[in-house]
Amino acid sequence: MYPSFVKPATRTRLAQALLLASLASPGVAAQFVEGHPDDGLAATVSRTEPNLIRVDGRRIRRIHGVEGEFAVSADRESGIAYLKPTTEQPRLTVFVADDAGRHWKLLLQVADIPAETLVLRERGRPAAAGRALVADDPRHAAIRRVLVALARDSTPEDMSASERLEIVPLWNESRFVLLRTLDGALRGEKYQLTNVSATRMVLDEREFHRRGVLAVMIDSLELEPGEATQVMVVLEAPDA
Repeated sequence: MYPSFVKPATRTRLAQALLLASLASPGVAAQFVEGHPDDGLAATVSRTEPNLIRVDGRRIRRIHGVEGEFAVSADRESGIAYLKPTTEQPRLTVFVADDAGRHWKLLLQVADIPAETLVLRERGRPAAAGRALVADDPRHAAIRRVLVALARDSTPEDMSASERLEIVPLWNESRFVLLRTLDGALRGEKYQLTNVSATRMVLDEREFHRRGVLAVMIDSLELEPGEATQVMVVLEAPDA
């Protein structure tokens, strides 16, 4: 049974600086974005799918930008991040802060394309040794595959799907309904969250983390009264 979530005493309004698992697609060539942190570096990202961002040889600490234009996460272990636009704007400007104290300015073109992998690299410096820059970690790729399947209501060949309509306790000002699950080597859960209060609701993916959660993706981080959004959660598969 899905455990009840605990609502923090204070909600953060910096919804674009969230902590998730970072994801990637295997065997897909990355966009190598070369330049200097003070430059405006151009790249293209998917409008509808998660995009991986990595700083070659460094760890991403935070991604800043205009609130409400994108959802972003960082993987503390690997230091990579995952970004998904949440606006219909054709362009985004974000700043990627790494563990060397640098801030990379990215001018992102948003397009209807599959998920992209961006590798930020300082011009004139050799690539970091011992790191795979094109093929991403298979586990990250598996997590991303489940997230995309949840978003598209599709079923991977090695997973089984179950349609649900189960109300899950969350917060008094919300209605949280489990719609669909995927089971296999990982578990995927898709929910609909509705703001049933009289005030605007700002969401933070960290509020949905619990033991075993690997990734959380929310379609809309801000809900007016009566509005709803989808919440996708990827977890470790329960023990057999």
